[in-house]
Order: sequence, then C-alpha cells, then structure tokens
Amino acid sequence: MNKIFRVLLIVFIVSFSVDLNAKNYPKPIQKRIDKAVKTAFGTEGVKFVDLPEVSYDFDSFPGIEKVSISKLMNEGKAVGIAGFASSKGKNDLFDYLVLFDESMTIKKVVILVYRSSYGGEIMAKYWLKQFEGKHNGEQLEFNKDIDSISGATISAPAITTGIKSLSLLMVHLKETGKI
Repeated sequence: MNKIFRVLLIVFIVSFSVDLNAKNYPKPIQKRIDKAVKTAFGTEGVKFVDLPEVSYDFDSFPGIEKVSISKLMNEGKAVGIAGFASSKGKNDLFDYLVLFDESMTIKKVVILVYRSSYGGEIMAKYWLKQFEGKHNGEQLEFNKDIDSISGATISAPAITTGIKSLSLLMVHLKETGKI
C-alpha cells in the first residue's frame, strides 16, 4: 500500500510540473501566455517559432536556468522574442516569460509557475510592470531601479537578477546573429 501511494504521488507531481522546453502548457498557463502576448503586441494570432536550444555561460548570465527562446511571428513577420526562463527563490524554481520587441526591449513579464509558499507577491502585475521598457540589462538593479516588495525578500531580487541576465543574453544572441 505504501509503495502504491509513493508511485501515485510521483505521478501526480510529474504531471503538474511544467517543462519549459516541451511547450505543452496546461490551459491556465497557456491562457496567461496568450493574454500577455496580446497585451504586449496588441494582436491575436501570434505564432511561437521555437529556436534551437541556447548554450550560454552560466557565469556570464547568473540567476537563470532552463532558458527557452521562441521567435514571435504575426502574418509572416517577426514581431518579437519570447524568453522562457526559471530562477530559484529560497527553495524552489519559478518559471516566467519575458516578451521582447525586435530591439530587445522588454515589453511584458509574466510569472507562469510559482512553486513556493512564500514570495508569491512577485506575481503582482503592478510590480512586474517595472521591468517594461528596460533594455540590455540597463536600469535593472534591485532596490535602485526595481522596487522591493514586502513578502518577497528572496524571490524579488532573484527574478530581478534573472530578468537582467535574460535581457543581456537576448541582446548578446541578437548581436551574434543567433536570433
């Protein structure tokens, strides 16, 4: 009986984890992605074209894990880039989406999956709005350019570092012709 319970628990946990590279998101997460794209680019029907997995030096771009990049296409024209990434809070990874325009300026940030029981305040839209308009990691210093938020003393600096690194990575990939 105990073995059956363990197997069922593992199946349950695996079925509710999100693989950033699989692009098969549960409906609530896909709805969040679609809404963010529509808000950021003002249009529906944007298609995600997956780009090859990116290899990067973790030391040069700290605070991000599991990066996945998609080109955003609308009516055959590139409109932007979607960067899916994970960062680590106190104990758990959380997954987020950063939408960039063609100049690699941040258009929108959305938390897709937040697994920890603490620090979920970073999912607030008003707080995430601070990242919009930033480019090339500029003006992304926690407690200077990005305000802290009560209840997220570890998650807020973690996502700020992650978004800054993701922004720098996107600019680097664009400059080197990889996206």
